[in-house]
Amino acid sequence: MTDTPDTRSEDHKPAGNWRNAEEPWPFWAGVLVFLNIVVFAAMNYGLPGLVTVMVPAAIGMLIVVLLIATGR
Repeated sequence: MTDTPDTRSEDHKPAGNWRNAEEPWPFWAGVLVFLNIVVFAAMNYGLPGLVTVMVPAAIGMLIVVLLIATGR
């Protein structure tokens, strides 16, 4: 039987919480929810439904961009 050296390093840390990983899953989840709402509104209410969904979404996106640009 051969002697296998210990290759574990001292600074090895176990995997942390998956929610703290730098993955953009909340962003993509939000995009999918938004697309579902848009499709539902378009299928059931037509153009007025799209306007009802997209106008508040556009205002919200503008607010987010302004918050990012001002650094808040």
